[in-house]
Amino acid sequence: MLLEVVVPVDGAAGAALLRRIVSARPSGVKRAGRATMGVAPTFIRRTGAGVAPMLTMPDPIPLRILHEDDDLVVISKPAGLAVHRSGPSAPGEQFILQLASAQTGRYLHPAHRLDRNTSGILCFATTAAMSRAMQERLRADDTTKTYLVLARGETPERFESDRPLRTDRGEPRPARTSFTRLATGSRCSLLETRIFTGRHHQIRRHLNHLAHHVIGDTTHGKGRINAFFRAEYDLPRMFIHAWRLVIRHPHRDETLVLHDPLAPDLRAFLLRLPDFDPAFIATL
Repeated sequence: MLLEVVVPVDGAAGAALLRRIVSARPSGVKRAGRATMGVAPTFIRRTGAGVAPMLTMPDPIPLRILHEDDDLVVISKPAGLAVHRSGPSAPGEQFILQLASAQTGRYLHPAHRLDRNTSGILCFATTAAMSRAMQERLRADDTTKTYLVLARGETPERFESDRPLRTDRGEPRPARTSFTRLATGSRCSLLETRIFTGRHHQIRRHLNHLAHHVIGDTTHGKGRINAFFRAEYDLPRMFIHAWRLVIRHPHRDETLVLHDPLAPDLRAFLLRLPDFDPAFIATL
């Protein structure tokens, strides 16, 4: 049986998009046949009992582009989507890498990652070499990576954690995070958070150790506190947003100053809390 996969753009951009579509097909879905240019792609699910009905991929989610040049594409990542597939995926599941490639018509390479439920600034490079150069710039001392985080309790005005964090193999690695309290309310603190290293779940693990757990964090947070905010104020997800990035361009003699305003779902949640000033929230 032949399966026709149809791609919405022509030429090199279409070819790049097709490669992304094929790599992003859902688990258990196999491809066969040819590809042409036209409308949304369709896949056929093959099962042990034969061929199941056709599965049409959903319309792509539009991404807001914060910066684009010959070397880099920087987008505002919405929460709820993984950067790329790293294991079995649900039918029709979309990934940021494929969406960004399709939207820009360019074959992109991730320069770093954000957790599925984290929103905010996410960088891609147009070549593998530029991705490696951007990763080096992200680790540089003069790069500033800032997040907005809502944490449990009233924190000090300024504090820091340099507690080493262990890898999956149990090996300790240096880690440093600094925090500045921007506002307090509803037994929480809104923190401007800067990371100097890039360890797995670094912000979440450092705040867990300090007993100022990230609100909404289901892995390193407090379940009863998360449940309270979900029930009383409709907490949508973990409250972490990649807010600002100041970084020297890896290929040009210029500094990029990037800002992604607080995601609408987190902004709306703060407005539902009784003790946060709406005028202040509007500045975030």
